[in-house]
Amino acid sequence: MKKHILEKKAFVYDLPRTDPDMTGYEFEDEKGYWVNKNSKKPSIEEPQFAAPRTKKADIETGEDKKGE
Repeated sequence: MKKHILEKKAFVYDLPRTDPDMTGYEFEDEKGYWVNKNSKKPSIEEPQFAAPRTKKADIETGEDKKGE
């Protein structure tokens, strides 16, 4: 059986295999974001914080793969 053209031509990205470590953070419902349990600062402001991956973190290369 022949493979579909998308199976032959689609570009496949390697996906990261790490899950974010949310230890030490809590989600503030009223604010709508994660904060450090001790300092109460937004987690995104801390350099060691690795944000959870969402659909918004999809891979965007800026490259047009048409015709490849």
